[in-house]
Amino acid sequence: MQPDLDLLILGGGCAGLSLGDRLAEQPATPGRTMIVEARPAYANDRTWCFWRVEPHRYEGLVARSWAAMSIRSADREVAVTCPRTPYQMLESAAFYDAVQARIAASAAVRLQLGTRVLGAPRRCEAGWAVETNAGRLTSRHLIDTRPPAAPRPGDAVLWQSFLGQEVRCEAPVFDPASVQLMHFATAPKGAVLFRYVLPFSRHEALVETTVFGPRPMVAAEFAALQQAAVAEMCGSAAVQIRRVESGILPMGLTRLEPRKGSDHCRAGVMSGGARPSSGYAFQRIQSWATAAAARIAGGGAPRGHRPDPLVQRTMDRLFLQVVRRHPERAPEMFTRLFGDTDPARTIRFLSDRGSIADCAAVGFTLPLGLFAGEVLRGLRRVPEPTTAPA
Repeated sequence: MQPDLDLLILGGGCAGLSLGDRLAEQPATPGRTMIVEARPAYANDRTWCFWRVEPHRYEGLVARSWAAMSIRSADREVAVTCPRTPYQMLESAAFYDAVQARIAASAAVRLQLGTRVLGAPRRCEAGWAVETNAGRLTSRHLIDTRPPAAPRPGDAVLWQSFLGQEVRCEAPVFDPASVQLMHFATAPKGAVLFRYVLPFSRHEALVETTVFGPRPMVAAEFAALQQAAVAEMCGSAAVQIRRVESGILPMGLTRLEPRKGSDHCRAGVMSGGARPSSGYAFQRIQSWATAAAARIAGGGAPRGHRPDPLVQRTMDRLFLQVVRRHPERAPEMFTRLFGDTDPARTIRFLSDRGSIADCAAVGFTLPLGLFAGEVLRGLRRVPEPTTAPA
C-alpha cells in the first residue's frame, strides 16, 4: 500500500516550521512532505532571543540586537558587554511569515493550517496513519513536534513560567542600549523570580516576569507580580500594553516519550529542544532542523534531538538540583556566573558552544560548597531523559 506522504510533521511551531523551511529548499517529489498545524493562522505570539555566537539562517529577521546586558540581585549588579556575540531578538511573526512564504513557493513541502490531529498516530501497513479533522493521512515517516503532554510537576526538575507585556510608557524610562537579563525580586516560596526587559527605545520595551519553580505556573498566577514590575518601572506615567505573551518551558526534563521505531521521532521544546539550565531553545532547534534535513536528504530516517555532551549534561543537572533545593541562592549564582567569569565563556556555555575549559571556568565560579554538598549528600538522582536511540 502506497502512503499519502513520505514525511508527515505534526505541529507547525518553531521545530516543525524550521525543518519544513530547510526541506522546502531540497529537490523532492512534489507534495510528499506535509506539516499539519492546528492553528488556522499564525500570530505574533512569542519572542525568541539568543546570543549570536555564529552566523545564522535568520539574520535578516532579527528585530533588535544588544551588546550590553545586566544581572542584578539584592546585593550586586553586574554589567556585561558582548559586542562580538550580541543578544538578538527575533519576533515570531517575522519568522512565521518568512517560512510560510518559502514553503508556499516550494513544491516539496505543504503546510496545512487549521488541521487538528484526532487521537494518537497508529501503525499501519503504509507506515503511520493519522486521523485529522480534514481526513486520514498515511506516511512512511512521522515527526511529532507537539508537546507529548501538558506540563506537570515532576516531568522536569524545574519549570520556567513567564508572562510578558510589550509596553509603551509615556515617560522615557528604558535604556535602549542594555538588556535587563535577570533582575531578581521577591519570589513565591520555593521559587526564583526575576524581571527580564528587552528595551526597544526610551519609551518601549518587552517587560517579562519569569519564575523558576518545581511546578508549572499559568500566567494568571503571577499577573499581579507582572503588573507591579511595570508599575515600578513606569511610576505614575501612562502605560499602553500593546501585546502579551506567556509560556511554560521545561528545565531538565526527567522523562522523554520513547521513539516508536526508526521511522518515528519527537522534536521540539518538550522533547529535548530546550537547554535544561536556561530554557533557551531557538538555536538548539535550528541545529536539529539542519541535521534532520541533511539526514532526510541523504535518504536516512529523521532523528530527535541529540543528547548533550556528558560534562554539560552533568553540570546542568547538578545546577538545577542546587537551584531547586536552594532557590534563595539562585540570584547569587547567576550574578557570579556573569560577574566572576569571562562573559564570553559564559555565553558560549549557555549557547551550547562551550569548550571543556569554558565548562571548567563556569563550574569554578559557582559556590563549590553548595554543589559539593549536593553530591556528598547523595540526593536522589534525577533520572536523565531516556528514549530509544535517536
